[in-house]
Amino acid sequence: MVVISYRSRLAVKVTLLAIFSVLTFLSALLNKFTLQGGQIFFSIIYSTGVLTLGSFGSGTLIAFIAGLMYMFQSTLGFFSLASFAVRGVTTDLTFLLLGVYKDSKQYRYNWIKIAIGLVVASFLTGLFQYFFFVVFMKMLIDFGRFIVSIIFLVALVSNGVGGFITGKIIMPRISSIIRFR
Repeated sequence: MVVISYRSRLAVKVTLLAIFSVLTFLSALLNKFTLQGGQIFFSIIYSTGVLTLGSFGSGTLIAFIAGLMYMFQSTLGFFSLASFAVRGVTTDLTFLLLGVYKDSKQYRYNWIKIAIGLVVASFLTGLFQYFFFVVFMKMLIDFGRFIVSIIFLVALVSNGVGGFITGKIIMPRISSIIRFR
């Protein structure tokens, strides 16, 4: 077993944070242009980054950095950062409450907990976006309950499937590589 110094572990974590933040930003762009059709890619990339870093706050950091990049091309500008921040905070809180972070420290990935955490975080973020940007601020067009419900449904299913793919397929395969914690 190779002993990795604290400084090396920190460098690896910062590098992974940067990589997954950029990938999350790119998947958010894809999601924007596919009208939630790319949500599954966002879910997989984001959750893989959060679980690879594996500590409370990693979801918020990845989402916040991705939001900083996203706000420069968004019609909402600085306000789009709020959506990413809500996504990060809700992911961190649900993963903490469900014990996903505790399990990931021991390289155990319960896909059901991961999927539930991602679905809850996505739902709460969607509610925030709808009520803040559409109802309260009137910055976005209200497409009606039916279309909004379809968007919510696609996002929730995509996050559930993304949680399954991340927890059952991706993380078990890369867990032997990420033993730097």
